[in-house]
Amino acid sequence: MTVVETAPVPAATAVPDARRSSARLLLPLAGVVVVSALVFAILVAGFTDVGVLDAFATFARGAFGSVDATSETFTRAIPLCLVGVGAALALRAGVFNVGGEGQMAMGAVLAAIAVRPIDTWPSAVVWPVAAAAGAVGAMAWVAVPAALWVTRGVSEILSTLLMNFVATALLAWLLVNTFLHDPDPSVITPQGAPLPDALHLPLLVDGSRVHVGIVVAVVAVVAAAWLSRTGTGFRIDLVGANPSLAAQAGLRPQRLRIGVLMASAAVAGVAGTVQLFGLSHRLTTGLTGGVGFTGLLVAVLGRGRPIATAVAAVVFAALVTGGEALERDGVPRTLGAVIQGVLLIGVALATRARA
Repeated sequence: MTVVETAPVPAATAVPDARRSSARLLLPLAGVVVVSALVFAILVAGFTDVGVLDAFATFARGAFGSVDATSETFTRAIPLCLVGVGAALALRAGVFNVGGEGQMAMGAVLAAIAVRPIDTWPSAVVWPVAAAAGAVGAMAWVAVPAALWVTRGVSEILSTLLMNFVATALLAWLLVNTFLHDPDPSVITPQGAPLPDALHLPLLVDGSRVHVGIVVAVVAVVAAAWLSRTGTGFRIDLVGANPSLAAQAGLRPQRLRIGVLMASAAVAGVAGTVQLFGLSHRLTTGLTGGVGFTGLLVAVLGRGRPIATAVAAVVFAALVTGGEALERDGVPRTLGAVIQGVLLIGVALATRARA
């Protein structure tokens, strides 16, 4: 293979170029935020009896106006951040993992099964076992779309999406017809037995729901940011940007993409485990709560960058908690979903304009 040498970019020109690149990215995104705020103001003024300034103030208080509000926002951001970081890694390789919902569910299921024989062991031992089992469960679940992709050329977008519905039905069946069902005879809903209190993830703020799972999310973001700066991260970006060039450079794009898809699923499985041990404390059909789908949107909003994805997760969580506060004042909660859509469309347009 012939190596083509390129002259290094002088520092004097490289720094301004980097600054101009950052400016070209930040200015459109700032415009997206302004437009989203204007849409919010128009909808509030046109369709509710609440004053626009009062609505903004209520939203801010509901999302970050107190320790409890801020804690709730970050609690909801934890699984979004984990699923988003995994989906962002896949996006960088040109892979769309739409199966975060099912991967979270199956990860939680295997984690619950794995800890049943050892639920009396010290939590410091049980939690890593559960996280590993959750990652394995999600990877096993995504192995079906991966195999269809490799052997039959079935799009990973379609297969991972459809596997979500299979996972939802399977989880409901498992919680009704197997040993996972709560042994309490008075329980008739599909749910598992509660986890021992000793295995609940500790709370960081008394009286809130924010737990140490946030540390797992931070570790995932830091690890993904570090990976993006390594040779492996460069290869992932190269495959995502130009698979043909990557193949000519001696890489195997298909194999790398399958590996990235597996890694993305593993992170989603850990997210399901964190939800199980940190929030729901038992298997339920609503354990994922749409996080798997929203996590992909968070990754898109963060444009595949780990830190930006984490910020986007907090933004999406704030839209939910702030929206709930608005609903108490008579503003429909669905307004938050509208603003999410505006943000995504705006980011897509800003990205296209920058390209």
